Amino acid sequence: MKILVCLLAVVVALVVGLPQRLEPIKLNPSKLALLPRECGVAKYGPRSDGIKSQAFEFPWIALVLFKQTRRPATCFGTLINQRYVLSVIGCVRKTKKDPDYIRLGEQSALTNPDCSELKQRDGSVRKECAGPTVEIPIESYVAHPEFDLPMYTNDLALMRMAREVQYNDYIRPICLPTTPELLNNIPRDLLMTAWELDANVPTHYVGELEKYQIENMDLDSCQREYEKAGFTPEFEYKRFCAAQKGPNYVCSRMAGAPIGAVVDVEGTQRHVQFAMAKFAPLNCTARQTVPIISMRISEYMGWITNNLEP
Repeated sequence: MKILVCLLAVVVALVVGLPQRLEPIKLNPSKLALLPRECGVAKYGPRSDGIKSQAFEFPWIALVLFKQTRRPATCFGTLINQRYVLSVIGCVRKTKKDPDYIRLGEQSALTNPDCSELKQRDGSVRKECAGPTVEIPIESYVAHPEFDLPMYTNDLALMRMAREVQYNDYIRPICLPTTPELLNNIPRDLLMTAWELDANVPTHYVGELEKYQIENMDLDSCQREYEKAGFTPEFEYKRFCAAQKGPNYVCSRMAGAPIGAVVDVEGTQRHVQFAMAKFAPLNCTARQTVPIISMRISEYMGWITNNLEP
């Protein structure tokens, strides 16, 4: 029966012209236990009434920061347990500097503290504010061993913080795909969260964390859109193509921005990260048709879990 399933998968791959994973993903149970079961649940779920996020809406978003220099670098990431943030290694290699600290609990660069306005049943508005952001030094980091600088493939890193962070209403971990269902199925409609970067200092994020509607695009269609735009990136199954649906489009660099969706995980609605954004043309017009090349998290789960330490 297993052989028949594998043969069917190969046939499907040939029909649609897409590269496919032929071997099932096997995760080390002892390492998998280092990821929290209580994950991906925010105090207030994603709201559909706007493009700006609210405080408490995405408590797993993280910033990987460098000490203030002439050109400080910023990468995005996600909190996956009390000691680790999943991010990218490209900005580290680009600056040739080790990252210094993680900032958690940030929603807006404009306000401190970050607050949400909640509409009540009687029509009144209640203001609820999060606590201060938390900054923790980076103790060490692990880069994916097959990271390729020219093409920025396998652009992943695990950042280990110097101490455990305490969870609260505005700092909580995201879920990663760990079950067979999550490892093998990615929803069509997803959400990416990222800050815009300053046009004058393109390594500084500005404003509020924004939400971008994303569609899971097959690699064949993705390849054609890139070729139309004059690009010829290499596509493999580890890649994930995220087409922006609008109404707002991110135009700046978004390295490490999480792409995920709220799905049922063993009877509970949880936010699961299925991909991590990496590259797209910087031209805003092109961004409306050319997808964001991202990394398919399920294909890296073995590497991620094997490199977690207590």
